[in-house]
Amino acid sequence: MVGCSLARVSWWPDWGHPAVAVACARAFCAEARLLTEHALAKASFLRLTRVDVETAVLEHHGERRANTGAADWTVRVGRLVVAYNHPDGDDGLTARVVTLWRTR
Repeated sequence: MVGCSLARVSWWPDWGHPAVAVACARAFCAEARLLTEHALAKASFLRLTRVDVETAVLEHHGERRANTGAADWTVRVGRLVVAYNHPDGDDGLTARVVTLWRTR
């Protein structure tokens, strides 16, 4: 699949549970990275798993806010903020996680 190195989070809510959507997205591209290298490093630093970040985007996309920075949108789950692009390029079914942080 072209573009598998891009960070992608599946956005197919009709699949039900976010973990199912993420598993299905991984099945389409075994090499897919669901977070940018920067986002992976930040998640590790914050002691968050990939699933934590993916679930935040998938479950809270409807509560997103426009972002003026490098990413189009942010979602906030407790103290966690995830910045991402949606759609990712021409693909309206994916979101690209750019960065994340914790608020004080």
